[in-house]
Amino acid sequence: MPHDSSFIGRQIGNYTLLAKVQSGSFGSVFRAQHTIFDDDPPVALKLLHMHLTSPQEREGFLQEAKLLRKLRHPFILPIIDAGIYEGQPYLSTEFATGGSLSERIRAQAERPFPLHESLQWISQMGQGLAYAHQHAVMHRDLKPANILFNSRGEALLADFGIAVVLETSSTRNIGELSGTPAYMAPEQYQGYVGPRSDQYALACIAYELLTGHRLFDLEAPSIAAFQYHHINVQPTAPHVYNAALPPECEFALLKALAKTRDQRYPDVATFLEALCSPLQDLPTVVPGGQQAHPSTQVSQMSARDYKQQGFEHFKNARYEEALEAYEEAIRLDPNFAEAYFAKGAC
Repeated sequence: MPHDSSFIGRQIGNYTLLAKVQSGSFGSVFRAQHTIFDDDPPVALKLLHMHLTSPQEREGFLQEAKLLRKLRHPFILPIIDAGIYEGQPYLSTEFATGGSLSERIRAQAERPFPLHESLQWISQMGQGLAYAHQHAVMHRDLKPANILFNSRGEALLADFGIAVVLETSSTRNIGELSGTPAYMAPEQYQGYVGPRSDQYALACIAYELLTGHRLFDLEAPSIAAFQYHHINVQPTAPHVYNAALPPECEFALLKALAKTRDQRYPDVATFLEALCSPLQDLPTVVPGGQQAHPSTQVSQMSARDYKQQGFEHFKNARYEEALEAYEEAIRLDPNFAEAYFAKGAC
């Protein structure tokens, strides 16, 4: 595979690569310009470090990319284009000019962010995540490096595309977990990923913003060490690091970080409502430029919504996720006969 620097100036699809922005274990991000519409703003093109070798893998990637391109939400970085270059899959997105949350955390130097600012960002992330869950899409690798900021300072979820490629056999061959160990829910270490796994990762990020510390800040970080802590060790109470944190926020954080997913909130919207409850006047941006309280903006899913989500999972052979969605539908409406029937088919 060519070195990243050798890609500069190369044309991939309809884009010319101008400069490398960053590189990680799964891919490299380049600032790129459309070769035809050269007066358009630059895009971010992510070239993934893997090859799709079979027609089935290629078709699977493109089909999933089509699905992800339909995720249109103010707090999700939109996918513009996708393709395969000499066997390597790539995705292009809008170029987020405000940098990443991981950069802001490093600059903060282990100090909590202001409560209003933290909850504003968490609310924006959560709204994007809840929208994706309503469309039966999980992120699977939520972490500060995958939270980017636009020119208005809004937090955007990025790298849903990584979740796509993690379903391919090529990705499994590189020996990586489907997530980042510092932010992975206990069940992810056993290979299960569902909406409440994303909720756990969001709570890990919230913990870091509100305390100035990672959930588990290990002296000798390793996959095995993180796995042990996420599965067995209870978090340090957030008020130990931030005595000014409202008790309601601490309770919400610790519930969303429960070791067993059934003990977490039923969905991200409910978590946001609990976490943001101390600040009733906290504004948040919604489509159309309106301002409203974050807890009112992510409508909680109804029993019928969960039943439809379960259907989408079942249709795509994600049977455990389908079962979880049907069980939520039944919890919300114990008389929902269609949900019982659908659950029985899993």
